[in-house]
Amino acid sequence: MKKVSGLLFLLLISTSAFAQSQFRGSAKFVCGKTGQDVIDAFAFAPGAYFTSINVTNPNAITVSGTKRFSIGLLSQVPGKFTPLIGWALKPSETMQVDCGDIYKQMNIPPGTFIDGFVHFVGSPSRFDVTAVHTVTDGDSRLVSMDVEQIVLR
Repeated sequence: MKKVSGLLFLLLISTSAFAQSQFRGSAKFVCGKTGQDVIDAFAFAPGAYFTSINVTNPNAITVSGTKRFSIGLLSQVPGKFTPLIGWALKPSETMQVDCGDIYKQMNIPPGTFIDGFVHFVGSPSRFDVTAVHTVTDGDSRLVSMDVEQIVLR
């Protein structure tokens, strides 16, 4: 009887922990015009980079969570990051996070070349994150466009 009780207790704990899980994912961003230092380091090609990230709620209930912005610097130097910022989406709502939002949250002048992640942590209900990355040649001619579906874990 004690063994059965112990197994039931472990099952309840693991089921409860699973129910408390939160979906999370990190979306890459690249924003701004490359400077000579970035080009000389072979980090990015010359051009102007833009990112737009959409988060949508496909559920019948509201999902909410937090996000954090972080940047990386050349030569494997960690950059700054923001405090956690709350977000919520009602059913079928979508929010956009773009370079303008990232510059504002990071308190960095718009147009400065930055490279990093937006880290999303949400409710136990799944939400969708998609990033669109575009690059121009600096004269507004589109050079590249990539759409990336972020896999939540």
